[in-house]
Amino acid sequence: MDNAIAIKNGDVLMLENMPSELTAQVPKGGKLRFMLEEKECEWIADFNTGECALQAEHRKGDAHTTGRAVIEVTSHVQTPVRVELDGGESLRRHVRLLVYTVGEQKSISPNYPRTPVFEMLMATCQKRGLVLTDWHIHIRGGMTPELAAMREADCCIRSSAMENHGREWEIYDNGKLRAFAERARAVSVNGHSLPLGIQVNDRDWFSQIDAETRALFDYILADTMIMGKLPSGRDNRLWLDQSIQDAPKWMSAYMEHNLRVLGEPISILANPTYLPKELASGYDELWTDDRMRALIGKAVENGIALEIQAGSPYPRPRFLKLAKAMGARFSFGTNNFDPTPKDLSRWLEVIEWLEMTPDDIWTPRQ
Repeated sequence: MDNAIAIKNGDVLMLENMPSELTAQVPKGGKLRFMLEEKECEWIADFNTGECALQAEHRKGDAHTTGRAVIEVTSHVQTPVRVELDGGESLRRHVRLLVYTVGEQKSISPNYPRTPVFEMLMATCQKRGLVLTDWHIHIRGGMTPELAAMREADCCIRSSAMENHGREWEIYDNGKLRAFAERARAVSVNGHSLPLGIQVNDRDWFSQIDAETRALFDYILADTMIMGKLPSGRDNRLWLDQSIQDAPKWMSAYMEHNLRVLGEPISILANPTYLPKELASGYDELWTDDRMRALIGKAVENGIALEIQAGSPYPRPRFLKLAKAMGARFSFGTNNFDPTPKDLSRWLEVIEWLEMTPDDIWTPRQ
């Protein structure tokens, strides 16, 4: 066990240099989801019945196949459960997952606690006449449209509901998008239905989502945090470790990527000016005035909102002040992983930095 690493729900792991043994704590009646990167394999451990059912879905390009993994369960719930994972040629190794069940799953309140920061944010919005909407609420990790509506009913921040779309994501067809829209649109709060969105992760998304399906949604959100492909053919997720030898050259390619995303028919650019952690210390040198002006100008030209994301240090104040001066509009988002409310101090900081008025806040085109 000394060489084991602990994982939690939603983790993304790289097979390279990963120990052969993992540990996790899962509530009885809960689920553990994690992805093994670069080998086109996703494992889902399900403890709903007290037995361990494991399903492996292999994804490569447009080909998706689902099969059963080799499973060995030596104990029941409330004691350690050992699962031997053998993905055959797609995984090329065994990984042992040691899972401890820890009692009944407790419900998580989606409502914001009345912290000093939250109360100050509400008072500031009232003073400035601002109506905030969280446009970046993922329906994942136990978050549901119903919980999003419950959150809105409890506070003055409006909620939305959004699903991811892409080849390497759970939803990659129009039928599943329409099913989500039908279900979520039935949820209402304060006399209106929740605004619905799609986060698009493939750069050809607009040719994959048909016009009829797209019309069911109120907005399209994208970020620049997936760029290019790995040798395995999988998307290169910039939040994972990167090997960047020439920062200026990489930044030039990244700038082209940003402008390409802003050239798509999207509504919101999430987490603008994001940088991989390997380059974060060079933010001011890499994000030159010319690059910032090009990005902001493209967003303004196409009516695309620049997101203020809870918990993210991006964009930095210099970019934000330039964006306001150039006439940009801003949206707010939390980018949740589950129903747990996020700290909104970042929202409050930006509102105060920019002395925001209602004219600064983006709303969907009617």
